[in-house]
Amino acid sequence: MKKAAWIWWAAVALAVQVAALGWLVVRYERVLAKGEEIRVPCGAFDPRDPLRGRYLNVNAWLECECNAESTLDKDLSWSAKQALFRKMWAELQAPESPAGTHRLLRVAPEPEEEGLWVKPDRCHVSEVKNGRDCEIWNVRVTFPGKLFLDERLAGEADRIFAERLGERLRAAQDGDAGTARSEAAQPVAVYRAWKGQLVIADVELDGVSIRELARRAREEAAAKAGEKE
Repeated sequence: MKKAAWIWWAAVALAVQVAALGWLVVRYERVLAKGEEIRVPCGAFDPRDPLRGRYLNVNAWLECECNAESTLDKDLSWSAKQALFRKMWAELQAPESPAGTHRLLRVAPEPEEEGLWVKPDRCHVSEVKNGRDCEIWNVRVTFPGKLFLDERLAGEADRIFAERLGERLRAAQDGDAGTARSEAAQPVAVYRAWKGQLVIADVELDGVSIRELARRAREEAAAKAGEKE
């Protein structure tokens, strides 16, 4: 009897997990299909991530300076303000060109009817300074960073992404003005936003999908291997 009850509860737990996973997939696909494109510069990944090879892990964020009094009640304690900041919405401004990236305009406890509002992963106050009449905060919002890939492409995508970051780092250290330092040269995380929900759809290097670059690299490697044989 006890064994039958254990099997029943195990089956229920498994069904709940499958249903939850299915809902995440449905939500992801719905936001991809209906969402507006959001483009955010991205950078460093975690090379120690144990799940590397299944997805590309990027770090995407935006920053701006924010008037504290227009965002939160000035009488709130600092701890209360920090708690509210973790739940903030972010208003973004679209880029002037299709290859550009969005800008962070401000954050607020609730989205307004006007403007492009999204719910970031985190909102953090990195610096506080006093203005003449109010506090000015340097606010950083971070975005989802795990781009799931076909396992056959993940390794190549990881290598290509790391090489681009290395090129940019060397250019910055050398002060090489001849190396492309524009928005197009920096990796860009491409998101879809719908009703505040945000999912990562792709990562682009020079306007080309990381999936396409990884696919090309695999094809070139296969062609070279065929020539040697």
